Amino acid sequence: MKSVILVALVACFLQAGFSLKIASFNIERFAVGKVDDPTVLSLLIQILRRYELIAVQEVMSKDNTAIIRLVQELNAATGLHYNLLISDHLGRSSYREKYVYIYREDILKPTEWYHYDDGCENCGTDVFIREPFVARFSSLTTELKDFALVSIHTSPDYAVREVDGLYDVWEDAKQRLLLEDILILGDYNAGCSYVKTSHWPNIRLRQESSLQWLIGDTEDSTVSTNTHCPYDRLVVGGARFQDTVIPGTAKAFNYHVAYDLTYEMAKAVSDHYPVEMEIRDDSLYNNQKLPISGSIGISGGLSLNGVCDCVGVDFTSCVGRCGANSSSYPCNCNASCSSSNKCCADYGASCKV
Repeated sequence: MKSVILVALVACFLQAGFSLKIASFNIERFAVGKVDDPTVLSLLIQILRRYELIAVQEVMSKDNTAIIRLVQELNAATGLHYNLLISDHLGRSSYREKYVYIYREDILKPTEWYHYDDGCENCGTDVFIREPFVARFSSLTTELKDFALVSIHTSPDYAVREVDGLYDVWEDAKQRLLLEDILILGDYNAGCSYVKTSHWPNIRLRQESSLQWLIGDTEDSTVSTNTHCPYDRLVVGGARFQDTVIPGTAKAFNYHVAYDLTYEMAKAVSDHYPVEMEIRDDSLYNNQKLPISGSIGISGGLSLNGVCDCVGVDFTSCVGRCGANSSSYPCNCNASCSSSNKCCADYGASCKV
């Protein structure tokens, strides 16, 4: 009898050690050059294979060749089946990025997704430079079977406004998905000179008591030896989601130290470290697998642009229009307007927090 109990306890202990790893990784200016560099490619694969689900920011190319090649190489190296869900090419200017979710296709499945509608870009009343990309996943292996991720890369110039705006994204996602278990992850630019201690009392996402910020203000997610900034964050809502996070697993993964790299090599991969967390696996998981699709790469569709009749919009003011920039406007509200002498009169008061 004692041996049976011992075996059962060992089995429970081993099962408790299993988890699903989720990460967010801003792969600085990811494009074909990083895939073509054998050393950088090898390091990226070494990092990505740590995780079952990764939200990637700063995917630059309009076509998806580079990011698909990266996932194909990841599959070849691991013998596993990763797929990817790809957002629209987002931005207000020639500088545009995509959000990408890379996931283990045999155990995870995206069930619905959308770009958050943050207002009218043509009127300059949209909140985010790159509106968040929301994806809902079902999971075979974890206690939490149904959850959503919101990927974000805020603009450094408007980080305070955009991090605050993530509160509205969270509320919208709860209502739209009828779901509480939501993880908002990405490069918030939430630290150092972009979001200061004095800003936090006015940021609703931070003040909402039901949300857990898993990456603290003393964490460093930057590769540079000259900075110590917690730019990248994991913010989780929903009691079930919060309960299934394994304590102590949320952190920045310092691959510079972990892989004993030179600074130059670490920086060639990215200027950010991934931030990661683990959630508990289901003790009753029976090794079931999801079917593998015959193709790789799922389009997330086009982003919405809000109601764009611009009725009532004051184009001479920056109130509610921070970041607005167009040659057709009488004045602009973007960070570079001062260099062109075209700032609206209230730009400083409205947009320089």
